[in-house]
Amino acid sequence: MSVEKGLERGWLQFLILRVVCETPSYGYEIIKKIEKMSRGRHIVKTGTMYTTLRRMENSGLLSSTWEKNQDAPDKRIYEPTKEGEEFLKKWFENLIESKSIIDSMIEFYNNKFGGR
Repeated sequence: MSVEKGLERGWLQFLILRVVCETPSYGYEIIKKIEKMSRGRHIVKTGTMYTTLRRMENSGLLSSTWEKNQDAPDKRIYEPTKEGEEFLKKWFENLIESKSIIDSMIEFYNNKFGGR
């Protein structure tokens, strides 16, 4: 599933922050980590990733520094700001609340329709 078609901007920001909160990373590495984390269900196009990273940095959710490399191109490494960490925390709190609702809906489905 392409992120552009299947995910809203906030969800992509959530995924990016989830990745860089664990380990500060550069754009292409973030793309690969999101793909792996989602088991291939969310594929982010390069242009979308870098546009989103710039927007997130401009809005104060991320900061970046340049990593110099002698044998490869320099890389811009992104990490969350305090505001970015708070954004991520609120997303997780909403997901946890939603999971509780979804779990009760699944229980109803299983009881009513003999689901798995």
